[in-house]
Amino acid sequence: MEETFKRIPPEDVFITVFKRKPTEEELWMGVPPDFDGNRPSGNNLIDLFAYLIRKYGRMDTSEYARIMQLKTSELRGAILAIGGMSAMEWRNRYLLLEAQELMERTDMSITEIAAKLGFSQPSVFSKFFRTLTKSQPWEWRIEKKKPGSNRKRTYHCYE
Repeated sequence: MEETFKRIPPEDVFITVFKRKPTEEELWMGVPPDFDGNRPSGNNLIDLFAYLIRKYGRMDTSEYARIMQLKTSELRGAILAIGGMSAMEWRNRYLLLEAQELMERTDMSITEIAAKLGFSQPSVFSKFFRTLTKSQPWEWRIEKKKPGSNRKRTYHCYE
């Protein structure tokens, strides 16, 4: 009999890019008091991968694997099995969540956000963002900051 388990997408791990104390609700959900912005997933590999993406930003999968002392193929296989998507897609969706929160809740420029997330050029970040959301970062930000905006207050890729 084949066992199935719940996949762990980035949306289940990411909470915020800001340093703050967890809310009472988050504490009840298992978020530790020394909260780093991520919700514990119950899987150490996913938690470490999310932490490294947050700390180092956009890197090649082989760089994350090297830091984790894994073979690139092992990391890719584990993320595919646990996350239900490629390591690159998992990383991209996580970075998108960070980018969306920074655009909505700060006055950082798109250039500053791109640099913070590890993109070599703002144009590379814009292409990345447009590929995942079908809109330019500046368009998304304007729409999100409009009073009475009908966009949900989530940062998930597939709203």
